Amino acid sequence: MTVRLLLQDVADGIRVLQTRDGVDLSDEQIIERARNIVTGLLGNYQIRSLDSRPPREAPAPAHQMDLLDQIEARAEARNNGRPGRA
Repeated sequence: MTVRLLLQDVADGIRVLQTRDGVDLSDEQIIERARNIVTGLLGNYQIRSLDSRPPREAPAPAHQMDLLDQIEARAEARNNGRPGRA
């Protein structure tokens, strides 16, 4: 949910540049640039929404660290208890 809102906000910010400064970008280019910015932010910061906008739809939560732990546990089980990490 937070990622979707952040993506919308960044894209809206890029659209301001388009209208204010006359930057000629297609909507696809705006979304692609917004995705790149959001990906960089999420890679470096823990971000949570302060906005209380109602969710458009309830996305299934993806906990990447939980998934990583599960993968490592499976690898250890296959390796007779040895760590799954290289």
